Amino acid sequence: MSTWYQKVFPRIKDVKPYISKISEDIKKIDGVKKIYLWGSCHKNFDNPTFRVKDVDIIVKTFFNSGDLLSIDETILSKNYKDEYLEEQGYHPAAIKFSKQYKNITKNNVDRWAISSDKKLLHWGPILMSKEESDEVKKEAEQFAKKETGYNRSKIIKSSQKIKDKWYNSHEHYLGKYLSGMPSGWYKSSEEDIKNILKNTREL
Repeated sequence: MSTWYQKVFPRIKDVKPYISKISEDIKKIDGVKKIYLWGSCHKNFDNPTFRVKDVDIIVKTFFNSGDLLSIDETILSKNYKDEYLEEQGYHPAAIKFSKQYKNITKNNVDRWAISSDKKLLHWGPILMSKEESDEVKKEAEQFAKKETGYNRSKIIKSSQKIKDKWYNSHEHYLGKYLSGMPSGWYKSSEEDIKNILKNTREL
């Protein structure tokens, strides 16, 4: 399997084999209804040379958002018995789903889920609204340009060393907004699930 996820801005043709493999693996997880490809990778799926920063995968699941939002990295790292988890108010199957979903995916993959009560969730801290996210990402790109001298369109044709520096600067800026927040499921403020799914590709 290609090690595309170790590279900065891999091409669509590098990513496609992994997307095919990961979708087959995710389908084997209990609680998964459907899988979708979202974001720039979906929009440019038929352009083999297009370079993507990351891959957005959405899983439609049977679990309620409340059951998922109670899960974080700490509970996943423990091996509690189902009886104990239920006594503590957790849904054992939701924990198993979250652990398997998290472990299947690699770096450069954003893990999303749509709950049974139609909430959009993300594994890991996120900027809550699209407007806030777009603004901060724009600021992060400007910061990375200041650090490297390259904007996002020009970085594609630069050396791997410059790509890595640009990417690290970009992620460092974003990280300032999310620092101190534990890893786990977070609810997005996006509520129009039908519109989100219109802009995806079912896998």
